[in-house]
Amino acid sequence: MAVSMRSTSVPRWRSDYSAVDDLAAGALVTRYVLVAERSVSAQVLRALSERVAPVPTRTVIVDDAAGSGFGGVGELLSEARIGWRFVVAGPEHMVGAVRARLISAGALPTEIAAIIDPDAPVRDMFCAHCHTTSSSVPVAIGGRAPCGGCSAELTVYYHYSRRHSAYLGYRADSEELP
Repeated sequence: MAVSMRSTSVPRWRSDYSAVDDLAAGALVTRYVLVAERSVSAQVLRALSERVAPVPTRTVIVDDAAGSGFGGVGELLSEARIGWRFVVAGPEHMVGAVRARLISAGALPTEIAAIIDPDAPVRDMFCAHCHTTSSSVPVAIGGRAPCGGCSAELTVYYHYSRRHSAYLGYRADSEELP
């Protein structure tokens, strides 16, 4: 399937720490908040502290095994103030879910830097047929995987829903059905 990446909604996440530099451009930043999965937090915190030395930093470590609850993020959001910038780092499916939660709580997309772990090739997939989101599916975009809800074989399409923080999946045989 030939798809122009310029015309898709697939996020252009970064896997380097230069995304943090864009957060401070022309803004008065009062605090940086790092939301990271346990496996990547040490290296991200080190890179963040090098870039934002004079600004206070708060770290929230999330356990991806906890699912979409992401303990600690709710408490953080109740304390958030103007001038805070968020750095979310980890596997793509965790970054997307936390980013969606921050935006639904009132953060602006320009206040969030998303850094993905390129070594975690799993993604969340939203079934267009049964409306179930299958979490942490090890599949490439354009690949196929079974739906966790209806068990249909789904093709992972080049469409990413920021609201669902998942890729669209549709039945692989939908064009051949009578």
